[in-house]
Amino acid sequence: MWRFVRLFSALTVLATLIGFIIFLVGLPKTRAVDAMPRADAIVVLTGGGGTRIRAAAALLAKNRGQRLLISGVHSTVQRDEIQTLFHLDERTMSCCIDLGYRARDTLGNADETAAWADAHNYHRLILVTSAWHMPRALIELRASLPDTDIVPFPVKASNHRGAEKWRRILVEYLKYVVILAREALLDLGTKGDE
Repeated sequence: MWRFVRLFSALTVLATLIGFIIFLVGLPKTRAVDAMPRADAIVVLTGGGGTRIRAAAALLAKNRGQRLLISGVHSTVQRDEIQTLFHLDERTMSCCIDLGYRARDTLGNADETAAWADAHNYHRLILVTSAWHMPRALIELRASLPDTDIVPFPVKASNHRGAEKWRRILVEYLKYVVILAREALLDLGTKGDE
């Protein structure tokens, strides 16, 4: 019995390590703003110390989308704070930037984005988030917006270094594995109903 437990534990660790390496190798590469195709709109998921929002604002300034949703804004943050912090002009803020205050996590970002995209009849979105968050974010958004083309625009997370960076990537990988497992179970449930 103990031999089986040790073997199972060793295989689980090995599978996790191999999966983590595959996850790292498969992370999307950052792209230049000018290399991005045009979309209906841009969505940025908050976090990353402002790097994500700066990248999304640059995409908006280069007319890669007609509007920008900043999803997951903290309830205490006001529009003028966003405008000042990211050096956005008043015209851009009033015409083209929407702040989403409902989302508290990636699933919430997906729900908030789906409601916003449906309200504006958008069918092609550029998604801005960190490179290591992108795989999980894409799964969540594509599940909430199955008829929408979502184009990833990954950015580097500049506010994490060394051991903290690797800890964050590992945590993101484990969350990604959980989401993959959830999606696999949902697929099995759907096939079982047929």
